[in-house]
Amino acid sequence: MYRGRFFNRSSVHVCGGYLDGDIYPVYQPAGKRRSRCRPTGEIQQRLNQRNAEKKLTRLVHNNFGEDDLALDLTFAVKPESQEEALRLLRNYLGRLRRLYRKRGRELKYIWVMEYGQQSGRVHFHMILSGGGDRDELERLWGLGYANSRRLQFDENGLTALVKYITKDRITYKRWSGSRNLVHPEPMVKDGTVTMADVKEMRDAIDSRNAHAY
Repeated sequence: MYRGRFFNRSSVHVCGGYLDGDIYPVYQPAGKRRSRCRPTGEIQQRLNQRNAEKKLTRLVHNNFGEDDLALDLTFAVKPESQEEALRLLRNYLGRLRRLYRKRGRELKYIWVMEYGQQSGRVHFHMILSGGGDRDELERLWGLGYANSRRLQFDENGLTALVKYITKDRITYKRWSGSRNLVHPEPMVKDGTVTMADVKEMRDAIDSRNAHAY
């Protein structure tokens, strides 16, 4: 009696010059189509743990380039609550939209909310599309320290930036982005990667020869 099958699923995202991929085992019960089958429980837990960080990384690479900016925002006066901090951020985003419309540019952004480890003060990290004078963008904040810089697409630039702003456990409630962000779709294939292939890739990583793949 046919009871289903196990196979490896590969899921690859190509986001500008950035590529990431996952390979994981899937059990497909008899009678279920591919779109309905799910990874096994233990694998799914590990995938969920990394999901928010990986999604944020892909969004950044898929929507921003070398002409875009990273922006750090702090408060001179501590907001009374998280809700108040978010309200002030939304007001700032409204001022940015008006500025970008005036410049004839489209505003895209991603923000991440973080709390200082020692002070406990909330602050924001943003990645946003270029479109205005950096000094003007910083002055528009008007609530404390603001510092902007061009995105750098190398391991010490954008990759390090995304790793930094996701160093804490990130959930959707701790970050958000503009509605016009383009979300990359994965290329999904089933059964093309064998367990022997997985072992070879694991051995290559262990021997620091992963570039061969």
